[in-house]
Amino acid sequence: MAFGGFIGDAMNLKGITWLLLLCLSLCSSYGLEEEEDMELERQLKLINKTPLKTIQTENGDVIDCIDIHKQLAFDHPLLKNHKIQMRPSFPLKGVTNEASSMANPIRVGLKGKGCPTRTVPIRRTRKEDLLRSKTFASIHPNTREVPGSHFATLETLKPTNDPDSVLHGAKAHINVYNPRVAADQTSTGQMWVENGPFINSIQAGWIVSPPLYGDHSTRLFTAWTADGYHRTGCWNTLCPGFVQVDKKVYLGEAFSKTSVYNGDQYEMIFHIYQDLVTGNWWFVCTPDNIHVGYWPKSIFTDLAKGASMVSWGGRTSGALEATSAEMGSGKLPDGQYHHACFFRQIQFVNASYALQDPDEDRTREIIDKPDCYDLKYYGDQGGEMGHTFLFGGPGGNCGS
Repeated sequence: MAFGGFIGDAMNLKGITWLLLLCLSLCSSYGLEEEEDMELERQLKLINKTPLKTIQTENGDVIDCIDIHKQLAFDHPLLKNHKIQMRPSFPLKGVTNEASSMANPIRVGLKGKGCPTRTVPIRRTRKEDLLRSKTFASIHPNTREVPGSHFATLETLKPTNDPDSVLHGAKAHINVYNPRVAADQTSTGQMWVENGPFINSIQAGWIVSPPLYGDHSTRLFTAWTADGYHRTGCWNTLCPGFVQVDKKVYLGEAFSKTSVYNGDQYEMIFHIYQDLVTGNWWFVCTPDNIHVGYWPKSIFTDLAKGASMVSWGGRTSGALEATSAEMGSGKLPDGQYHHACFFRQIQFVNASYALQDPDEDRTREIIDKPDCYDLKYYGDQGGEMGHTFLFGGPGGNCGS
């Protein structure tokens, strides 16, 4: 064989080998993508139960009316024989939803009669929603261990002189804004109810989160975990756990109106409280005290016994190297309730299952980046305001 022919054959062989390797690589990659896609489809079939009716909302959400006994919650292994609790065992003591002269109440829920009787509204999960939810990050107020996450919160603890005493919930009127966030950022105004040492946590409030919802709308949200965000918990109803009972209000709903700096103000009322008899944790919202649903006691360990801490305030998160998002109205507190985002009538549920004003001796402000965000607690302002604070800020170059 001529030397030139040998070189040509060798090059051809090398080329064929390279093509084979490329083909194997592409086939392997395609196979992996196909496998991941099939897994996503499998998960979507588990999450999106067969609806008895479907409703398209004005903001583009698809709402499925699911048989109340066949909702995703009951796929949880601890809820196989769970009996649905349609209403709390006893009303929460001391509830007053005093109207405010400075803010308009936001009412949420499907128009008309909502879903049919014995069905509940669940926002349909799309493949892109599921992919985004995989980036679930902790929304614990003490977020120093989560790079790119910042917070301004007011925290109250259970009495230290009574080791057996626990808290059973929290309440607040929360001013609702639409802060500016980038495509990979999140900003919230919310409450936390928690207990440890495994960090059992329930959160609720409003959120702007393109990573979670794919848009910049301000939405109603909840989240939970029973192990510090390691293996349990999720946003809204993306996993088994939360039992929906109301047929009009759904988790993830977008608000049609939000507050404007130095203009019209809008607020929501939120309660998270533990049932006196069953130990389930109820989520209640709107001025009409709509009991949307609950987290069963059985899915928790530490929170099953009550909470050791409740918090109110705001949180932002996003890429570490990016400019941080706005929080609240995007303005630092300046004492003006039409400027910064406010909480009013903040209360906790005490050991007697009654609402109680915070004890200022056991209440502390927690702010990780005061140049970017702040919180000013004003204590009891009386009348319609009760215990109140302002929070928020412009974000910016806040660092880790």
